[in-house]
Amino acid sequence: MKHQIIPLGEEKRKVFGFTEEQIIISTKGHKTFDALLESTTKSGILETVKTIPLKSIKELNFNEKGKTFSIKYEKEGKDKKDSIQLDDKSIRESLVSEIAEIKNFSKSVSLESKIKPLLLNAIGLVLIPILTYFFREMALDAQNGEHYVAYGRRSGLKQLLGNAVEALGPTKVTVIGALGLVYMLYITYKRYNNPASELIFR
Repeated sequence: MKHQIIPLGEEKRKVFGFTEEQIIISTKGHKTFDALLESTTKSGILETVKTIPLKSIKELNFNEKGKTFSIKYEKEGKDKKDSIQLDDKSIRESLVSEIAEIKNFSKSVSLESKIKPLLLNAIGLVLIPILTYFFREMALDAQNGEHYVAYGRRSGLKQLLGNAVEALGPTKVTVIGALGLVYMLYITYKRYNNPASELIFR
Protein backbone atom coordinates (compact mmCIF):
# COMPACT_ATOMS: atom_id res chain seq x y z
CA MET A 1 0.00 0.00 0.00
CA LYS A 2 3.06 2.22 0.04
CA HIS A 3 2.96 5.11 -2.46
CA GLN A 4 -0.82 4.80 -2.84
CA ILE A 5 -3.77 7.09 -2.18
CA ILE A 6 -5.84 5.63 0.66
CA PRO A 7 -9.25 7.32 1.18
CA LEU A 8 -10.22 8.27 4.72
CA GLY A 9 -13.65 7.97 6.29
CA GLU A 10 -13.37 11.28 8.12
CA GLU A 11 -15.30 14.52 7.74
CA LYS A 12 -12.36 16.87 7.17
CA ARG A 13 -9.33 14.78 6.26
CA LYS A 14 -9.73 13.03 2.92
CA VAL A 15 -6.67 10.98 2.01
CA PHE A 16 -3.77 9.11 3.61
CA GLY A 17 -0.52 7.88 2.15
CA PHE A 18 2.95 6.83 3.23
CA THR A 19 6.49 6.23 2.06
CA GLU A 20 9.45 4.67 3.84
CA GLU A 21 10.18 8.09 5.34
CA GLN A 22 6.82 9.63 6.25
CA ILE A 23 3.04 9.42 6.61
CA ILE A 24 1.02 12.10 4.79
CA ILE A 25 -2.56 13.11 5.61
CA SER A 26 -4.44 15.77 3.63
CA THR A 27 -7.78 17.54 3.74
CA LYS A 28 -7.83 17.53 -0.07
CA GLY A 29 -9.01 14.53 -2.05
CA HIS A 30 -5.87 14.02 -4.14
CA LYS A 31 -6.24 11.54 -7.00
CA THR A 32 -2.58 10.55 -7.31
CA PHE A 33 0.15 9.86 -4.79
CA ASP A 34 2.51 12.21 -6.63
CA ALA A 35 0.04 15.05 -6.05
CA LEU A 36 -0.24 14.14 -2.38
CA LEU A 37 3.54 13.99 -2.05
CA GLU A 38 3.88 17.37 -3.75
CA SER A 39 1.41 18.88 -1.27
CA THR A 40 3.96 18.37 1.53
CA THR A 41 6.09 21.14 0.01
CA LYS A 42 3.38 23.19 -1.69
CA SER A 43 -0.14 22.65 -0.38
CA GLY A 44 -3.19 23.94 -2.22
CA ILE A 45 -5.54 26.72 -1.20
CA LEU A 46 -7.57 25.81 1.90
CA GLU A 47 -5.65 22.53 2.16
CA THR A 48 -4.16 21.29 5.42
CA VAL A 49 -1.39 18.71 5.16
CA LYS A 50 0.01 16.76 8.09
CA THR A 51 3.19 14.72 7.90
CA ILE A 52 4.51 12.26 10.48
CA PRO A 53 8.12 11.10 9.98
CA LEU A 54 8.28 7.31 10.32
CA LYS A 55 11.41 7.63 12.45
CA SER A 56 9.32 9.48 15.08
CA ILE A 57 6.67 6.74 15.40
CA LYS A 58 6.78 4.81 18.67
CA GLU A 59 3.66 2.65 18.40
CA LEU A 60 0.74 1.67 16.16
CA ASN A 61 -2.39 0.11 17.61
CA PHE A 62 -6.08 -0.55 17.06
CA ASN A 63 -9.05 -2.28 18.65
CA GLU A 64 -10.54 -4.93 16.34
CA LYS A 65 -14.08 -3.69 17.02
CA GLY A 66 -13.20 -0.02 16.65
CA LYS A 67 -13.19 2.06 13.47
CA THR A 68 -9.78 3.70 13.75
CA PHE A 69 -6.10 2.96 14.30
CA SER A 70 -3.77 5.10 16.38
CA ILE A 71 -0.28 6.39 15.73
CA LYS A 72 1.85 7.34 18.72
CA TYR A 73 4.83 9.47 17.80
CA GLU A 74 7.21 12.08 19.13
CA LYS A 75 7.28 15.70 18.02
CA GLU A 76 9.62 18.32 19.44
CA GLY A 77 10.33 16.12 22.44
CA LYS A 78 6.65 15.57 23.27
CA ASP A 79 4.54 12.42 22.85
CA LYS A 80 1.70 12.85 20.35
CA LYS A 81 -1.17 10.64 19.20
CA ASP A 82 -3.32 10.69 16.07
CA SER A 83 -6.31 8.47 15.33
CA ILE A 84 -6.97 7.62 11.68
CA GLN A 85 -10.27 6.34 10.28
CA LEU A 86 -10.01 4.63 6.90
CA ASP A 87 -12.86 4.63 4.41
CA ASP A 88 -12.35 0.87 4.00
CA LYS A 89 -11.88 -0.72 7.42
CA SER A 90 -11.05 -4.11 5.86
CA ILE A 91 -7.57 -2.93 4.83
CA ARG A 92 -6.69 -1.51 8.26
CA GLU A 93 -4.70 -4.45 9.60
CA SER A 94 -2.68 -4.96 6.41
CA LEU A 95 -1.93 -1.22 6.19
CA VAL A 96 -0.82 -0.97 9.82
CA SER A 97 1.22 -4.16 9.46
CA GLU A 98 3.04 -2.76 6.42
CA ILE A 99 4.01 0.43 8.25
CA ALA A 100 5.03 -1.66 11.29
CA GLU A 101 7.22 -3.83 9.04
CA ILE A 102 9.09 -0.76 7.79
CA LYS A 103 9.68 0.18 11.43
CA ASN A 104 10.66 -3.39 12.37
CA PHE A 105 7.98 -3.38 15.04
CA SER A 106 6.79 -6.55 16.75
CA LYS A 107 3.12 -7.40 17.03
CA SER A 108 1.35 -8.25 20.28
CA VAL A 109 -2.31 -9.01 20.97
CA SER A 110 -4.16 -8.41 24.21
CA LEU A 111 -7.79 -8.39 25.29
CA GLU A 112 -9.38 -5.05 26.13
CA SER A 113 -10.48 -4.39 29.70
CA LYS A 114 -14.01 -5.62 30.35
CA ILE A 115 -14.76 -2.34 32.11
CA LYS A 116 -14.19 -0.31 28.92
CA PRO A 117 -17.32 -1.44 27.00
CA LEU A 118 -19.39 -1.16 30.18
CA LEU A 119 -18.41 2.49 30.59
CA LEU A 120 -19.16 3.28 26.94
CA ASN A 121 -22.52 1.50 26.90
CA ALA A 122 -23.50 2.88 30.29
CA ILE A 123 -24.18 6.19 28.58
CA GLY A 124 -26.76 4.55 26.34
CA LEU A 125 -28.26 2.60 29.22
CA VAL A 126 -28.83 5.87 31.08
CA LEU A 127 -29.98 7.96 28.12
CA ILE A 128 -32.52 5.52 26.69
CA PRO A 129 -34.86 5.49 29.75
CA ILE A 130 -34.53 9.29 30.11
CA LEU A 131 -35.35 9.94 26.44
CA THR A 132 -38.16 7.37 26.49
CA TYR A 133 -39.76 9.13 29.48
CA PHE A 134 -39.33 12.55 27.85
CA PHE A 135 -40.83 11.45 24.51
CA ARG A 136 -43.66 9.58 26.24
CA GLU A 137 -44.61 12.72 28.16
CA MET A 138 -44.50 14.68 24.90
CA ALA A 139 -46.84 12.13 23.27
CA LEU A 140 -49.22 12.28 26.25
CA ASP A 141 -49.30 16.08 26.08
CA ALA A 142 -50.19 15.83 22.38
CA GLN A 143 -53.09 13.54 23.23
CA ASN A 144 -54.31 16.21 25.65
CA GLY A 145 -54.10 18.87 22.96
CA GLU A 146 -50.73 20.39 23.93
CA HIS A 147 -48.68 20.05 20.78
CA TYR A 148 -44.91 20.53 20.79
CA VAL A 149 -43.60 23.63 19.01
CA ALA A 150 -39.85 23.87 18.42
CA TYR A 151 -37.85 27.08 18.75
CA GLY A 152 -34.25 28.17 18.38
CA ARG A 153 -31.44 26.44 16.54
CA ARG A 154 -32.35 23.43 14.41
CA SER A 155 -36.02 24.06 15.13
CA GLY A 156 -36.98 22.31 11.88
CA LEU A 157 -35.29 19.07 12.93
CA LYS A 158 -36.68 19.32 16.45
CA GLN A 159 -40.18 19.89 15.09
CA LEU A 160 -39.86 16.90 12.78
CA LEU A 161 -38.85 14.73 15.74
CA GLY A 162 -41.70 16.13 17.83
CA ASN A 163 -44.22 15.38 15.07
CA ALA A 164 -42.93 11.81 14.78
CA VAL A 165 -43.25 11.27 18.54
CA GLU A 166 -46.80 12.64 18.54
CA ALA A 167 -47.72 10.41 15.58
CA LEU A 168 -46.40 7.30 17.34
CA GLY A 169 -48.24 7.96 20.58
CA PRO A 170 -47.19 7.11 24.15
CA THR A 171 -47.64 3.35 23.85
CA LYS A 172 -45.46 2.91 20.77
CA VAL A 173 -42.86 5.30 22.17
CA THR A 174 -42.67 3.21 25.35
CA VAL A 175 -42.37 -0.04 23.37
CA ILE A 176 -39.61 1.37 21.15
CA GLY A 177 -37.75 2.66 24.23
CA ALA A 178 -38.05 -0.70 25.96
CA LEU A 179 -36.78 -2.55 22.88
CA GLY A 180 -33.88 -0.13 22.61
CA LEU A 181 -32.98 -0.71 26.26
CA VAL A 182 -33.13 -4.50 25.85
CA TYR A 183 -30.91 -4.30 22.76
CA MET A 184 -28.40 -2.10 24.56
CA LEU A 185 -28.31 -4.54 27.50
CA TYR A 186 -27.77 -7.42 25.05
CA ILE A 187 -24.82 -5.82 23.21
CA THR A 188 -23.29 -4.72 26.54
CA TYR A 189 -23.54 -8.28 27.89
CA LYS A 190 -22.18 -9.73 24.63
CA ARG A 191 -19.23 -7.30 24.55
CA TYR A 192 -18.49 -7.94 28.24
CA ASN A 193 -18.27 -11.68 27.67
CA ASN A 194 -16.42 -11.36 24.36
CA PRO A 195 -13.88 -8.57 24.83
CA ALA A 196 -12.26 -7.27 21.67
CA SER A 197 -8.63 -7.88 20.84
CA GLU A 198 -6.26 -4.95 20.84
CA LEU A 199 -3.38 -5.21 18.38
CA ILE A 200 -0.22 -3.31 19.29
CA PHE A 201 2.85 -2.85 17.12
CA ARG A 202 6.02 -1.41 18.67
